[in-house]
Amino acid sequence: MEKSKGILGWDVLDLCLNGPEEKLAETRYTQAAMFIGGLAGLEKLRAEREEAVSQCQVMAGLSLGEYTALCAAGVFTFEDALSLVKLRGEAMQEAAETSPQLMLSVAGLDQATLEKLCKDAIKRKDVAQFVRLPILCSPKVMLWLVLKRPSSTSLMQPAANKLGAKLDEIRPRMSPPSVAVFANATAAKIAPGTSPDVIVDLLKRQLTSSVLWEASVKAMIADGVKEFYEVGPMKQLSAMMKRIDPSVWKSTKNIVV
Repeated sequence: MEKSKGILGWDVLDLCLNGPEEKLAETRYTQAAMFIGGLAGLEKLRAEREEAVSQCQVMAGLSLGEYTALCAAGVFTFEDALSLVKLRGEAMQEAAETSPQLMLSVAGLDQATLEKLCKDAIKRKDVAQFVRLPILCSPKVMLWLVLKRPSSTSLMQPAANKLGAKLDEIRPRMSPPSVAVFANATAAKIAPGTSPDVIVDLLKRQLTSSVLWEASVKAMIADGVKEFYEVGPMKQLSAMMKRIDPSVWKSTKNIVV
């Protein structure tokens, strides 16, 4: 928390504890808080069950969480990772405010139907892009979650350009991952020792690509992972796991901060 003050220019702990909630909900603040919360959860897990951290097989994170995973895998220092997260949140906020935009989370429609609806919207000169996240509700239920930042779509290209420049700046200080990390953009495993050049390319694509989280989880299971830990605030990934693989969900544990 103390290190973060100098990098961010504001107090994460104070904002999380005292609000206002409307400010914390802005992506420029949310992302830094989530990143730090994820690493705090990792240290909590280390204190409770050290071998779960020191002997872990793979790491992964959804969207912003990919930066947390890469930092935990030794690719970034805390300072460099937080500076990237700060820029990412600010650039996404700026891109979202340049024109009227909304992001919807839709459950209860199959992928083919949703993609057709997106194509129909494009014909009407709207912009619609499908982000491949798992369906979280029964087929009879539709859930809409409205956000003012359409991440993982082409609307984030201005933010991706700024983030790409920052990644190039930090690249000489990056290290190969110490453990495998599964990438959002491809759902493929980044093996230990992989060149940071590969990771930089994947992160440059992440903001405008679909987040292949369901495919990533299934790939981790196929790779032999049988025990999962979700570290950080809330339990969203565990909720997704219940729909992705109910049997593995039973061995998914939450380390909440």
